[in-house]
Amino acid sequence: MLLLLQAVPRVWPSAAVHDTVAAIARGLDYRRSLRQSFADRLLLWIAEGIRAVVRFLRESHAARPVGYGILAVIVLLVVARLVVAARARDDTLGPRRKRSRVTSQEDPLVVAERLAGEGRYEEAAHALYHGVLAALARSDRIRLDPSKTSGDYARDLRRRGSPRHQPFRVFARRFDVAVFGHGGCDAGLIADLRALAAPLTAHARAA
Repeated sequence: MLLLLQAVPRVWPSAAVHDTVAAIARGLDYRRSLRQSFADRLLLWIAEGIRAVVRFLRESHAARPVGYGILAVIVLLVVARLVVAARARDDTLGPRRKRSRVTSQEDPLVVAERLAGEGRYEEAAHALYHGVLAALARSDRIRLDPSKTSGDYARDLRRRGSPRHQPFRVFARRFDVAVFGHGGCDAGLIADLRALAAPLTAHARAA
């Protein structure tokens, strides 16, 4: 606590403190009425606490160091809340990221066709990717691992001298465009992936 108090400036211009509080308040989504979440209400309480501390600092010069320490703690709480909110937004993307893991017993290539027919192109691309990996695992005995990237698999194929090394690299590059490109995935990209996947999966199906 002493270190925290030492790190905080001893004299803060009241105008600067007021502007800081106002900026925090403007950045919060206070105006959602009944839809306001508990976390946002907590932020509102924190903002009110900052205002109370500012009033306290103006009225009591003797307790100013303690007041600044309290203010610093409140600001840290605001920062922590923003970090939690950012992680919550990342969690909402979790289902999209997990689409790359096909856990169904159904053939991923069949799943890809169904998803593409439903217009769920990005999910279809993931299913195609896993269909290709499953085929390569059968034809080239590569070890599948969720932590591996397409580059890792390409290196595995190259080390084995597989003729599917270069076709897979081309497929993987197109997959990256479909999933991570700025334009988003569409029917045209799915058609490209389907064509590039065909020679990689045909050998495994015939084996």
